[in-house]
Amino acid sequence: MTIDRTLLKRNELFNTLDDGEAAAMAKMAIGKTYVAGEEIFQENEAAYAICVLVEGRVGLMMDVGNGKRLTVSTVEPGEIFAWSGLVAPYHFTSTARAIDDSTVAVFKSEDLRRMFDQNPRLGYQVMRQISFLIAQRLRDSHLQLLGLFGS
Repeated sequence: MTIDRTLLKRNELFNTLDDGEAAAMAKMAIGKTYVAGEEIFQENEAAYAICVLVEGRVGLMMDVGNGKRLTVSTVEPGEIFAWSGLVAPYHFTSTARAIDDSTVAVFKSEDLRRMFDQNPRLGYQVMRQISFLIAQRLRDSHLQLLGLFGS
């Protein structure tokens, strides 16, 4: 399956890339499909990749004890998930499960890190976006907690 580089240009992680960089990234993408209900990866598993949702919906769930999982976020097409593949200690912080039949662009972490070592400017651009994304999601989590527990 070929991943369209225009999807990458619209994505929050890759939207600062020039056309050549986006094309190189698109070549690295592995297209995978998941049926509704299928698990993509598990919380605490080694983070082998980062993912961009091409179509469908994916739920991100966290273990809250007693064998229960709470959905903490829903990923929509064009959004990145599994950024843990680029951030030490390289373990997924949630479980991902397809809510609908879904297509995912998978980027192997080791391939990305190798590319970033060879092109530090590209690595810097992507890691800047990762930092922004992490900060945004942390803020969203704080707002959710405030909603649950009051101020």
